Amino acid sequence: MRVLLVGAVVLVSVAGCAGGGSAEREPAAAPPATSAPAADVWLDRVEPADAVSRVGVPGTCPLPFAFDVAAGWTAAAGDGESRDGLAADCAVSSDTGRLRVWVGGEPGSTPRGALERFIQGEGTIAEPTYRESTVGRGTGVELTFARPDGGAPGRAFAVATPLRTLVVSVETGSAAAYERALPGYLLAKQSLTPVER
Repeated sequence: MRVLLVGAVVLVSVAGCAGGGSAEREPAAAPPATSAPAADVWLDRVEPADAVSRVGVPGTCPLPFAFDVAAGWTAAAGDGESRDGLAADCAVSSDTGRLRVWVGGEPGSTPRGALERFIQGEGTIAEPTYRESTVGRGTGVELTFARPDGGAPGRAFAVATPLRTLVVSVETGSAAAYERALPGYLLAKQSLTPVER
């Protein structure tokens, strides 16, 4: 009986190997094709405008930061709107759009956290995208988002100090106006510096 059992095991083993040597291995699946590059939501080709004046210095909006503004942009006190600890302290307007300056006084807040609080007041948005970005001589976080109804996109940057956060947003009435307003927004982002108060 033991001999028969050993013989059966040998036969099964040989049968299992008989077909194994001749079978061809299936080729590995090809890696998925890379998708087409996403649209340039940041419009990085746009250059900052030239500076003609400055906001956040004496005689303009009192702010913990100062930045340059372009020709045709005028600063005025903010409307006092509040968004989860951020207050609209200044507005810089032109015929293409408006920069709104939001100041938060929560110690230890981060730029990303400030943008997340800011965006809560933007209503229905789509495709919010964040990135670290150079702001003035330091580093901050920038946000861009779309409108599901096809309206003008939105964009904002934020920086933080140990005691304050600052968000600067750009608002326009159309996608075309948004692109025309970007040089003024980028000038503010490029020139932002802290101010002792």
